[in-house]
Amino acid sequence: MGKPRLLMVYDKRSTFVGRDIEILSSAYNISELHFNVTPKWKTPFAFALQFFWLLINGWSTKKVVCQSAGYLSFLPALLSRVMPFNCYIIAIGTDACRLPEIGYGHFTRPVLKFFATQSYRLCEKIIPVHISLHKSDYTYDNIAFPKQGFGNFIPALKTPVQEVVNGYKHELFTLDQLFSDRKSDFLTVAVRLNSAAYYRKGLDLIFQAAAKLPEKTFTIVSEFKPLDPIPPNVTLIKNVDQKELVKIYNDHKFYLQISMFEGFPNALCEAMLCGCIPIGSNVAAIPEIIGNTGFLLSKRDVSLLIETLRNANSAMELDSSSPRNRILNSFPIERRKKELVNAIS
Repeated sequence: MGKPRLLMVYDKRSTFVGRDIEILSSAYNISELHFNVTPKWKTPFAFALQFFWLLINGWSTKKVVCQSAGYLSFLPALLSRVMPFNCYIIAIGTDACRLPEIGYGHFTRPVLKFFATQSYRLCEKIIPVHISLHKSDYTYDNIAFPKQGFGNFIPALKTPVQEVVNGYKHELFTLDQLFSDRKSDFLTVAVRLNSAAYYRKGLDLIFQAAAKLPEKTFTIVSEFKPLDPIPPNVTLIKNVDQKELVKIYNDHKFYLQISMFEGFPNALCEAMLCGCIPIGSNVAAIPEIIGNTGFLLSKRDVSLLIETLRNANSAMELDSSSPRNRILNSFPIERRKKELVNAIS
C-alpha cells in the first residue's frame, strides 16, 4: 500500500516550510499549494484555486497542513467538515497575537481575525511552534492586550492544541570561531521589514543604544527603510545567502533578538548554533530558547537595553559552545520530526 496523500498549504515557501515538507514526506505523499496573495488583488484568485483543488483532489487527500491561520487555512478547515481529510494548522506567531500599537497580528485586523478564528474553530488540531502562542501573559511592553495567544482571543475554543517546537539541522549552522577570536560585537538579522516590523524587531532601540555605545559595533542584516538616524558604529548589510550568513554569525560575539513579539525566532537559534551569545526580549519562546546561555531583556526600555549590553560585554567566561549546545540538546531537527509526525497521525 502506498503512502497517504497530504497537502501542504503556505503563502511563502520559506526554508522552514521546506523543512516540514521534508519531514512529512517520510510518511506521506506531499502535494503543495501556494496560496499567493501578493499583490493583494490576487486574493480572490487564490481562494478560487484552492477551492477547486480541494474539490477535485480533496476526496483522495488524508491530511491538509496549513502553515499559519488566516485566509489560506479557512477553506481547508471548513471543507474538512464535509470531506474525508483532516485539517491541521501550524500557528507561527503573527496568527496568535494582537498588537494594535504597531499594527501587528492577525487579531488586530477584523477581516483576518474572522478567517483565523473560524479556521482555528473548524480545524482538527492546532500545532503552535510554542505553547505561549496558545495563551500567555505579555509583560515586555505596555500594550492594550496583555493577554496574548489565540486561546485568549477566541472564547470557548475547543480545538485540541499540541505544541511542536521548531527544530534545526546543526550541520548547516557551524561553530567556526571561538568567542575570544570574534571581531564584531552585536548582530541582528531581520530579512525585509516594513514600518511595523521595524519597531516589532526593536531596530529603533538598537539604533538608540548604538548611539550611546560608540565604542561598540552593531551589524544589521536586513532590507528596510530607516526610520531613525543611523549611528556611525552601525553597519547595514543587505540580505545574504546562508553560507555568507554563517560567516557573519561567526564573526559576532552577541546576537540581539529584542522583538516586541515572535513565535519561535529561527535566526536566534541559527545564531546560537554558530556560537553567538544571545540577548533576547522576554517574549513568547525567546526565554526558553536562551535558557541560561545568554541575557534576557525584561522590558522594552532603551536604558535597560544599554545596561544589558554593557553587562554582557563585561561578563566573564562567555563560551560560544554553550548556546550551540542549548540548541543541539533542546531543539534538534529530530525532535520536530518525531513530534510533528505524531501530532498529525
